[in-house]
Amino acid sequence: MRLSGPALVLALALAGCGNPAAEPTANNAARQATAAPARKGSDDAYAACRDRAAGAAAGLIACADAAVAAAGQAIDSREAATAFRAALRQLGDQTIQFGGEAARVTFAHAAVHVAQQRAALLSGDARGMPTTAAPASITAAWAESRAISCLEHPVQHCAERYDALLPALVSPQVVQAATAGTSPGQGLPLPSCEDLQADGEVGSALVDAFYTRYPKALASSDSVEAVALDPAALDNVVRYLVCVAGATGYDPTIAENGLALFASKRHGSAARGSLAALARGQDPAAGAARRFQAQIAGYLQGAR
Repeated sequence: MRLSGPALVLALALAGCGNPAAEPTANNAARQATAAPARKGSDDAYAACRDRAAGAAAGLIACADAAVAAAGQAIDSREAATAFRAALRQLGDQTIQFGGEAARVTFAHAAVHVAQQRAALLSGDARGMPTTAAPASITAAWAESRAISCLEHPVQHCAERYDALLPALVSPQVVQAATAGTSPGQGLPLPSCEDLQADGEVGSALVDAFYTRYPKALASSDSVEAVALDPAALDNVVRYLVCVAGATGYDPTIAENGLALFASKRHGSAARGSLAALARGQDPAAGAARRFQAQIAGYLQGAR
């Protein structure tokens, strides 16, 4: 779906909804929503735009995109604006891939709030903003946006406060909309390294047990996208793969069955990040994680 008017970055990222037959209606909704100029500040302009959208998803997303652009207009260089849009796009792709129009609109609205808070922070008005972030996955694109923005605007505690904006984009409302219609992981949690050691299975017996135990939905590139994995569940799966791989001498069966998770559009970035964090840490499994990480990287490169 293509929206006319200003360059609608969020629309490009999020507007994979509807069908070609509905495109003229969506375009009209976007044009009508963004037609009137802002007169009473960005908040009033955004509210008025949403009123004109009259509930149409395309129009609401167009309003959000215009509001995000307006929030950064006075503070961002072209590089900073591009990096922030890329961060929103990546987060949007990860959060709402299976959520439909409702999730797209919810994420777009959350992005407006974050963009306005970010503008206030970089302008030196960080009153009331936390200095530490709630637990949330920091993507590579978000980290790049933070680095560029804080270099251009070296305000106090910039990096910490920038990251503290991130949880608003993965709020319970957004996540609930994004995961609607997906299924929770079946067969989880998987055994810990300690559990595997206590079982005493080694070699081919452990490979056979792995093949029986590892959820088939996670081993398929198609079905893995429909499995809902929260951070704890994802960490459990990654650790299990590392432990079994190490205990079986990095049998290809383990990597080949785990590959779908690491290559997944929905979970791949977080899974690779979890594996990298384990490999860098002081955990007893760190050495096995490094070897398994190299093994998975080889498979991923071969799949390109």
